[in-house]
Amino acid sequence: MTASYPARAGQAAPDLHAQLADQIREHDNHTRAALTATHDEGAGPLTADPSTQSAKPSANPSRKENKMTTTVSPATTAELDALAADGPTALVITVIPELAKALLKRNTRNRKLRERAVGDYARDMKAGHWTINGEAIKISVNGDVLDGQHRLYAVIAAELAVDMFIVIGLDEATQETMDSGRKRTTGDALALRNETHAVTLAAVLRRVWAWQQGDYRFKGRQSPTTAECTQLLADHPELRRSAEIANRTRNAFPHIPQSVLGTAHFLFNAINPDECAWFFQRLADGAELPLGHPLLALRTRVTSERLDAVRLPEDRHMAYLIRTWNAVRDGASLDRLVHKAGSPVPQPK
Repeated sequence: MTASYPARAGQAAPDLHAQLADQIREHDNHTRAALTATHDEGAGPLTADPSTQSAKPSANPSRKENKMTTTVSPATTAELDALAADGPTALVITVIPELAKALLKRNTRNRKLRERAVGDYARDMKAGHWTINGEAIKISVNGDVLDGQHRLYAVIAAELAVDMFIVIGLDEATQETMDSGRKRTTGDALALRNETHAVTLAAVLRRVWAWQQGDYRFKGRQSPTTAECTQLLADHPELRRSAEIANRTRNAFPHIPQSVLGTAHFLFNAINPDECAWFFQRLADGAELPLGHPLLALRTRVTSERLDAVRLPEDRHMAYLIRTWNAVRDGASLDRLVHKAGSPVPQPK
């Protein structure tokens, strides 16, 4: 079905439509000319001259030059309406906070807003991690926002201009089929990068990120985005080793989650790599641990609770590991390991 975008209050005059269309055609003509000149001169790959790209109106760290892409910058919904053609139309739009606010006034048929998702997106935008990945904000033939409300709210929260794909002129019935696929996880993203132990590595990255935010019980309202996890991995490539040790220890002693083991390994290794290596080896095999040794108390405690079918929260496991580590570092004996539920998680030393 073909449909044209309806006029709205404050709709731009036809000459505005022509002006914006001319802007796109002019940009495309310049790009083609640059491509032809580059090809004729034999000056390497067939790419556009950066000088022919349209100027970006905002010094936004989340925005990167998109070669061979036409980007337009409507400031109002009236200017956006003027870009519509017959049927669905896809464009790259520079979404400024003012335009996002105006579009959200048309957000009348969407699901409940998840503030956590807005915060995640806004952090990525501010950190320069937001990229055009093909996912689009979707607008109906009647001008309603069908998909993309969290991204629009994030633009407002970040107070930045962000380039995004937008599709306008969609039938409202298409909303029922949107966002029906399975969300790609951080583990999926790491697997696409051929990371070993991708699922465990993703779990460790999320908990190390939370620890660095001061969330020592892993129960905070914020969780890292995939971009924040990959940045953390770039900053601390040793986390790959922590994930490997976590899997190896879990295979030998299956009573503590890999996510907690890997997080503890990362923290302990930063304090003393040699003692950390010995600690996790003895945790895994239990060899030559005399009575009263903290690691023997840890192994006994978590084994007993596992046999009793007690499902411990991750912060309790983390507290057990840190109390054991601290006792080993102090050279103290420990006959029985105790951590009261709800007590603060200690810091490793």
